[in-house]
Amino acid sequence: MPRIPPADRLDALLREHGVGRERVPGMHAWRAFKAYGREVFDQPGVSLLFQVGSHDFSGRPRFYFHPVCQFEIADDDGEPLRLEQLHCELSCAPGAALDGAEAALWSDGYATADAYFAAVERLPAFALASGHDDYLLQVRHERV
Repeated sequence: MPRIPPADRLDALLREHGVGRERVPGMHAWRAFKAYGREVFDQPGVSLLFQVGSHDFSGRPRFYFHPVCQFEIADDDGEPLRLEQLHCELSCAPGAALDGAEAALWSDGYATADAYFAAVERLPAFALASGHDDYLLQVRHERV
């Protein structure tokens, strides 16, 4: 059975959860990312990252709700070659409702995907960011 590229699989899950590319509700995208995360969590070399906050990457400030899946790619002998990341990047103009929403949490140290997701969902920044319903979405897979 051919391996489905990570970005294609995440795109399919986003569509299943009713997510388009514009005016995306944070919780809808989060549910799709959680479904993907559960599929890959126990694979060797996989880590999940949840990060939110305001940044000025492009010359204008944006707020980012940004779950990431990181893959450590190894050679045939198991030696690490490189890292790749699958980004589920939601962004919007910063605003008063999102002020103070800053967090980053890796999945390393959590026994299960659901334990990790529960920890993310307890973060005050998650509550602020996930409630926003007007994000733009970009899915991309890149070498780090």
